[in-house]
Amino acid sequence: MKVFEGAFYKNTLLPASLLAATIIGAGVFSLPYVVNKAGWAVGLGYLLCSPFIFYFLHAMYADILLRSADDFKFVGFAKYYLGNLAFWLSILATILGSILTLTVYLILAESFIAIIFPAIPTLGYHMSWFWAVSSALIFINIKRMAKMEFLITAAMAVLIFLIFIFGLAKGLNKLAELPATNWSYLFLPFGPALFSFSGRTAIPALIDYYKKNNVPLNNLKKVIFWGTAAPAAVYLMFVVGIIGIAKVITEDSVVSIASLSYGAAAIIGLVGFLSLLSSYAVVGLSVRDILRDDIKFNHILANLIVIAAPILLIYAGFDNFIKVITLAGGIFLALEGMIVVAMWKKAETWGIKNFLFQNKLPSIISYAMLAVFFLGALYAAGF
Repeated sequence: MKVFEGAFYKNTLLPASLLAATIIGAGVFSLPYVVNKAGWAVGLGYLLCSPFIFYFLHAMYADILLRSADDFKFVGFAKYYLGNLAFWLSILATILGSILTLTVYLILAESFIAIIFPAIPTLGYHMSWFWAVSSALIFINIKRMAKMEFLITAAMAVLIFLIFIFGLAKGLNKLAELPATNWSYLFLPFGPALFSFSGRTAIPALIDYYKKNNVPLNNLKKVIFWGTAAPAAVYLMFVVGIIGIAKVITEDSVVSIASLSYGAAAIIGLVGFLSLLSSYAVVGLSVRDILRDDIKFNHILANLIVIAAPILLIYAGFDNFIKVITLAGGIFLALEGMIVVAMWKKAETWGIKNFLFQNKLPSIISYAMLAVFFLGALYAAGF
């Protein structure tokens, strides 16, 4: 097809899809529950506002990458622009946020495997062998698995569309029956929304794609916008579909999928399981590299932390899906967001050339983002 051969595909569709594929992940399974609790207007508000917040955040980080001649990682940029305190805060946000993300994957894996093999009692065994297999993949060449992530995410998007079709009619009716706003749960979606829309880790690969393929940068803002906004449409379809097909809205939505026929539920469970398996290995490898390269831990200690920390958190009581995803998104991704905005503001004061906003971005936007991240983090931390 010509759409996959022309400049539009190369310059816009493919890079936007790469960003969207990174963003769409485990966070989607928290959204039906938080929308059901917080009310349809609150849920819709988060789904509409989050892409704009993360568009600016992703564009700011891309601008930081384009401004620098040095090949830093996120923590290196934090130290370069903001000093040692920001360096260690970025390490804290990245490592603890990623370990909590691995914990989220373990919790979801238990539910997905239960869908695929409903006759086998879980008793925690499903989670344990998923943890063992996915941890082992960290020590194997996972480049092929990383390349598979795009295909797996695309398959998940197709299955989400099918869930949307199955639950559309009932879903719209059930949503209309929900209160518009439940003030008691007004901020409940904050952490899950941050977790669901964060795609900062894809920005370096996006910039690298532009450079290697000699793609002009003049449409990078548009690509970042659509790559960040597209997941919102996917998430909205999933929320409507799950609310439509579910007898009871559970915290991770996976039990709700079991309301479908076994064949349909098993296929969705298998795709979800493969997605978690791939993502677990990629995130685990990233954490291991930070421990070894940035903090200078020896290989054995770094490997031990990556392997043991997520399962130990489960046994320490961090086994509630919504609570863990709120901690990961509401505290550590919010901290990460504040660091990105602060770095961008610092580069602006240094007078370094601005590639994406031509120095026209109103200061109120960056200050509003800092306020949102800070206040949301306080809520997630229990203040």
